[in-house]
Amino acid sequence: MIPLSDSVASQRRPLVTQALIAACVLVFLYELTLRGVALDRFIERWGAVPRSVLLALAGDPRVPRSELLTLVTSQFLHAGFLHLGGNMLFLWVFGRAVEDRLGHVVYLVFYVLAGALAALARCWVAGASSTVPLIGASGAIAGVLGLYFVTYPTAWVRVLAPILFFFWTFDLPAVLVLAFWFLTQFVNGVSAITRASSATDAGVAVWAHVAGFLLGALAGKLLPAAGFSGSRARASRLGPPRRADGPGPARLVSSVANLLALLLVVRLAVRFLGLATARSPLAALAIPIVGVTNPLVEPFAEFVPAVRIGPSVLEVYTLVAIVLVYVLAAFLGQLVVRRKA
Repeated sequence: MIPLSDSVASQRRPLVTQALIAACVLVFLYELTLRGVALDRFIERWGAVPRSVLLALAGDPRVPRSELLTLVTSQFLHAGFLHLGGNMLFLWVFGRAVEDRLGHVVYLVFYVLAGALAALARCWVAGASSTVPLIGASGAIAGVLGLYFVTYPTAWVRVLAPILFFFWTFDLPAVLVLAFWFLTQFVNGVSAITRASSATDAGVAVWAHVAGFLLGALAGKLLPAAGFSGSRARASRLGPPRRADGPGPARLVSSVANLLALLLVVRLAVRFLGLATARSPLAALAIPIVGVTNPLVEPFAEFVPAVRIGPSVLEVYTLVAIVLVYVLAAFLGQLVVRRKA
């Protein structure tokens, strides 16, 4: 799931979040100007090399203490467009509300510290024998996600998800999205250890995410909120203020209805064309869709007949199910709107 926006309305302009994104983009553009050995040296110099960091932390005279600064500088380096784009998208969606909650200065200190501690956790998991530089802002951003998780439990997030060869947007509770993200990272980390592959970059990175998220969740319980105006302070006690066009439960009802209608339309087509058979070239797609939608249409098949058109059969009861899906969605949508009002 790719987050697109959240429902929290911010009082402050997210200056620090914007500056962090700009810094990461500028550093990445500089990386693109380097080639071969020059790029490798740049990453090795400013990335967090586990062996160097751990030896510097232990006071080894062979390694300068300045190596510890790479726990911070590594946060601004990225390995590719997807690495940078994914991190910056998560930072933009969730960082604005966290910056609004903490204030600019505290947010910046929290971000850098969470990233440094997460990078240190990555180094510790990799071990003193590892010389592979660790880079990326994901540890710091995981801290932002953890703080968001405990600070805005009633917020909603609009996500993009691939379904049936299409991308669909859904509005989901933020706690559900972030809990799923954290659980995925934790399971991947445990899996890496059981495969004795925790020293790989992927295995190391997920434990940095886990550490950053837990640090952020703890900070969310300990750090005080920045001062708000009187009206904003009173509103905050009732939950986070929502953007008028932001994600919410009404949009979730609409998205689910559209998805169910799509599945029913596909079912209608494959059944009419006779594609829901084992010998069909689309059997791998058609048969599961028919199976999933059977509980939705079978009640109507009892009293609504199918119509035979030549060699094909038109499931009229599936058309009835499509109509009722939208009727029910409209009813539930109105209930949600009235409840919010």
